[in-house]
Amino acid sequence: MGLSPWGYAMLVNDSKDASQAYAHIRHPGTRALFSFWEKIRGEKAAPGRDDLDLRQISPIVPNLLILERDHLHQSYKWRLAGSEICQLYRQKLTSTNALAGWGGFERNTLKQLLDTVVTGLQPCLVRFQLSTDLGQVIGAELLGLPILAKNGTRFHVFGGIFPLRDISQLGYDSVTGLELSAARSIWTEPLPGDRLVAGLDSPRITSPGLTLIRGGRP
Repeated sequence: MGLSPWGYAMLVNDSKDASQAYAHIRHPGTRALFSFWEKIRGEKAAPGRDDLDLRQISPIVPNLLILERDHLHQSYKWRLAGSEICQLYRQKLTSTNALAGWGGFERNTLKQLLDTVVTGLQPCLVRFQLSTDLGQVIGAELLGLPILAKNGTRFHVFGGIFPLRDISQLGYDSVTGLELSAARSIWTEPLPGDRLVAGLDSPRITSPGLTLIRGGRP
């Protein structure tokens, strides 16, 4: 493992083994969510909103999110933020700007990754740190997955955020800073004839500090 000039952890791996995505996921909740998404998408590049049976992953429902692309402001907004995510951020997030609070370079990096999710149908994995008003540092993991909206014409980011430490006893009132630790796109091979990927022009990932890892079915 090395560090880029921006301090992001760089994990270079050219293997096409389908288990590579799991090798980089730290939180068991993130791993459970990725497995659930893989299961419900079947032979499609992405599942539909109606495919979500959250009873199958009820323990992690409070950590789930849906982000919607905001074309007007060239950003993303929280369409849904579970109770544990709101507790982590110490605020209600639904309908607010999902990229608020990030510095310019990191905001652009996150936007590019999320664009890859909704326009290229490729998941992403992000690790980041939150600083609190009490000087605490909380590591967290975000998984972003493509999902077809109910209108059947656009894609949203379905995923989750999982703190890497217990926050229940930390007692802070607000988050004062956000910092990226690692940012990766997970390449999933589309199956021949998948109508969802027909004509897709996946965004090229060009930001320094991003690593491509293999995931999903080969």
